[in-house]
Amino acid sequence: MDTNGEEPPFGLTPIEWKFYKYVHSNSKGVKFTDRPADMDVQDSYLAMNALLKKNALEVITLNGENMLKAIDLRDAEKASKLTDDARIVYNAIRAAGNTGIWTKDLKKKTNLHTIVLNRTLKALEQKQEIKSIKHVKFPTRKIYMLYNLTPSSEVTGGAWYTDQELDVDFIDSLKAACLRYIASRSFPRIENIPDAVFGADHEHYATVTEVRRFITESRISSVDLSVKDIGSILDVLMYDGLIEKKLPFMQGMEDFSDEEEDEDASLQWTYKALRKAATRLPTEAITETPCGKCPVYTFCVEGGPISPQNCEYFKKWLDW
Repeated sequence: MDTNGEEPPFGLTPIEWKFYKYVHSNSKGVKFTDRPADMDVQDSYLAMNALLKKNALEVITLNGENMLKAIDLRDAEKASKLTDDARIVYNAIRAAGNTGIWTKDLKKKTNLHTIVLNRTLKALEQKQEIKSIKHVKFPTRKIYMLYNLTPSSEVTGGAWYTDQELDVDFIDSLKAACLRYIASRSFPRIENIPDAVFGADHEHYATVTEVRRFITESRISSVDLSVKDIGSILDVLMYDGLIEKKLPFMQGMEDFSDEEEDEDASLQWTYKALRKAATRLPTEAITETPCGKCPVYTFCVEGGPISPQNCEYFKKWLDW
């Protein structure tokens, strides 16, 4: 069979190599009945069975249907040199990717006895084929993944975690830096007019891309933060009531709709700092009563499970 002068790797025959490349070109997998256009049914089934035995293909389930998916030949070569138990464990861990797999789930998937599984895991770790990692959400669980993989941000917690601990100081310093930059772009600097504001047609409020560029160029963070990372910090500032999210000013904004926003991928939200309004009215104790904004006000009755006698917010207000 013609292989275009290409030497098949991993000891594959030309037919097996052609079938492997066909499956590999379909990232979601192929059906058992699928085959290259110039390959007959018998050759395709012989190649499929041979590749399955050599661990170059695996069977996956997609939408309730069994499919064939190609395995990286380097992983297949490693698996072919392992014992049967080690191969089963290795392939299960490999399939988990960079999110890893919990030992309890690994036991269910491999159906191996605990003693056999633990012995196999230890042997694979000693060969540096796999490694155990800690998951920030499940610190007591033992998670395994292939040795050469980098854990996903879901496992490590991403930029916000250091040694599986939430880095509050880093987050706070980043929030302060982002707020300072946005504030510097939010108000005009006019002498003797401290409350000056830009007009409605002002177009130069900060975008998340510009905030990220400022953080990067200022070297405030030693971690390479993505636009998504900075966006999450800006979301926190927005929920804290320190900034607001605005659409950029455009001519004909009255005709703008949400549908048009979805269509225009180039449109970026802008961010503006908020000034705390200084009230000129004296603070009256009665206006600070928690009852006016109590979410369970209608259930608050004397002698009931919620009452003025046992209300924690009411006690704090009385102590004020």
